[in-house]
Amino acid sequence: AASAEIPQCIGYAAIAPPLGYASALYVLSGSKLRAAAGSRSNLPKLLVVGTEDQFCSESSFRSFENDLPEPKQAVVLQGVDHFSLYRQLPKLLTNWVLSA
Repeated sequence: AASAEIPQCIGYAAIAPPLGYASALYVLSGSKLRAAAGSRSNLPKLLVVGTEDQFCSESSFRSFENDLPEPKQAVVLQGVDHFSLYRQLPKLLTNWVLSA
């Protein structure tokens, strides 16, 4: 969501977004967070979640993905939870940056 406020931003990654708890974590502003994420529609977006994420169900993630305009790349990691996802990030981020 910060990318909406940084004119120099050329893309962003949403890594294990806590969409299931957005209302509680962002004091009832989960919809504001989603709107900010989509406001820079021209930017490339990398969206990553694990199927065992404790803070974001796959269905919430897919809804978030579907709400965002292209260009975007969504990655759902099988058997990965919120706290072990970081092990996959170096390769995912490197490949995404190099392909952009």
